[in-house]
Amino acid sequence: MRSTRAPYALIVLLGAALMINYVDRGTISTAAPLLERQLDLTPSQLGWVLSAFFWAYVPSQPLMGWFTDRLGAARVLAAGFALWSVATVLAGVSAGIAALVGARLLMGVGESVTYPSALALLAQRVTDRHRARATSVLQLGGMVGPALGTFLGGIIMVRFGWRAMFISLGLASLVWLIPWSRQLRSAPAAAHVVSTAAGPSFIDILRQRGLWGTVLGNFCSNYAFYFVFTSLPLYLVHERGLSLLSMTRLTSGFFLIDSLSVLATGWLLDAWIRRGASANRAYKSALVLSAAGVGVCLLASGGAALPGAVALLLAAAVMDGVNAPAVCSLVQHFAGPLASGRWMGVQNAVANVAGMVAPVVTGYLVEATGHYSAALWLAGVVALVGLVGWLVIVPPVRPVAWVMPATGAAL
Repeated sequence: MRSTRAPYALIVLLGAALMINYVDRGTISTAAPLLERQLDLTPSQLGWVLSAFFWAYVPSQPLMGWFTDRLGAARVLAAGFALWSVATVLAGVSAGIAALVGARLLMGVGESVTYPSALALLAQRVTDRHRARATSVLQLGGMVGPALGTFLGGIIMVRFGWRAMFISLGLASLVWLIPWSRQLRSAPAAAHVVSTAAGPSFIDILRQRGLWGTVLGNFCSNYAFYFVFTSLPLYLVHERGLSLLSMTRLTSGFFLIDSLSVLATGWLLDAWIRRGASANRAYKSALVLSAAGVGVCLLASGGAALPGAVALLLAAAVMDGVNAPAVCSLVQHFAGPLASGRWMGVQNAVANVAGMVAPVVTGYLVEATGHYSAALWLAGVVALVGLVGWLVIVPPVRPVAWVMPATGAAL
């Protein structure tokens, strides 16, 4: 039985975990302008380095979703957190490009636990009336993380170099495990009982039309986000002529505005649902608005003068923030407490192929054209394609009536 009160300590710690996740994940993008020069990388080679993380992160997602639902989300999250923090430190002491790529692959495995375990914990312990707000606090961490990581990482990198940035941020991350260990001791039983229930099989989950609609919509929003996440610093430095410090400020501003939009959207969605809107209407409206807004803003910013481009990029940040609470609330609403880990594992695996593709495609487009404009426009077009997932494929939003494999009884 879930309490009608929101578990605030849990929600805040999950948001902090996702924030640290993105701080550590984004270090490579902040360091990219220096790595490109010091390691003498071509744009396409740099694109492969930037995407290395996702080659481990993506295939690990379904497995981590299974571990989450079977072994307990809180414990799986702690183990993955420790692994990715150590991997961040290893990136800082890497002797060459091969060791750096190896550290990023290890980080991808560790960070793959975050979304399956976090959404499973929220589905188990948060009621529908608090769902969008709780999810927005979680996702707020994912937006604050790039802003904080770019800002702090940029300052450390400018003063002490990129190695010091990786090492200091990785070591600082480990502090989160102290309050999380208290969370494990204070409330392990409830999470363990729910997470070890039988639940539906992967085959049952893969049969859901809602899964594949959310996969498409999530992939398209992720492609646009990961273009910004991995290539915005390079775009601002090479295409727009900004200094490293100016790039750091503008990129941090993008993610700060995105984070404020995430938080506001979560509160507004819950308020709308409390006033009588259905989950279907509330969540789909937010997702359609976000896909259309991000796509139009990115397409328009490519040909605009610098002041207009800055305004459009910041508007895209607002629209991107509208997506985050809705898409994760949608997953929890469809899958429920018994399947959210595996559902999100599958969805996040396919959707995060965008993280593998976006940097590589961007690198080759820059080599072919000499500019970032084509890559920026492509990100805008892909964002608009997400409308097909939300408007055409995703069915009306209601909990799936899972059936127990052995008994045939509905869960």
